Amino acid sequence: MAHDPIHLVRAYLGQHKPPLQVWLAPMAHRQLAAKLRETLPASARLLGVPTEAPPSGPAILLATAADIGGPHRDALLQLQQAALPGRPIICGGTADREVLLDAINNWQVFHLLPSQPSDDELTGSVTRAQRACALEHAATLCAVHLRTRCDEVQGVLQEIEATREQIIQAERMSTVSGFSRALTARLGEHLERLRGLETALSTLPDDPRRAELLEFTVHSIHSIEALLADLLDKAAAAQSANSVERGPANPAAEAPYERTD
Repeated sequence: MAHDPIHLVRAYLGQHKPPLQVWLAPMAHRQLAAKLRETLPASARLLGVPTEAPPSGPAILLATAADIGGPHRDALLQLQQAALPGRPIICGGTADREVLLDAINNWQVFHLLPSQPSDDELTGSVTRAQRACALEHAATLCAVHLRTRCDEVQGVLQEIEATREQIIQAERMSTVSGFSRALTARLGEHLERLRGLETALSTLPDDPRRAELLEFTVHSIHSIEALLADLLDKAAAAQSANSVERGPANPAAEAPYERTD
């Protein structure tokens, strides 16, 4: 059950379900507030707008056709945006083409009701609007959480790639170090043989050309040894600089997933 997608969706919706708020425009407040108080749950918050303190959404804006075309139109339009993802319910004007177009195009109406809706019509419309609001609200929060987690994963992937490059570079330097040490050892052996040859040749009559050639060979070996020693020093420095400490580079790399509100 814990891995059932429907169960997970329902659990997420339950955790992020917004409280039921109904903002009533002036005419709607006078005509419908008493009816809503009788039919909606006691936890529902009814607020008269725009006369009361500016509220914060999401919420369901309830207005009449007279409200959306009256003196509070601009203020109510601003509240309609503040109420999102809750969508407004408008009572009246169902037979007026201009009101219908205004409700759809400008108010993004969820439901159009008769000017005098029954208790079931009004309560059912508010309940369905709240359900749609809760679904969209949870989907928006889920998208924000997912984007945050994706950003964290992207950061971890970038650090993993940087670590991989460091490891490759360290392996290359280790290979260079191994070759350099092996060559240094072999050159040392050749140098010892040359020293022995030089000792053996010292019993023969002096030969400037032979002495010059032997000195040149020994100097060349010393030069190669110096070059290999420099390579070893640089490889050691590179390995030290590219050493990778154990443990995650980013806490998100090993942190368990936690939902955040």
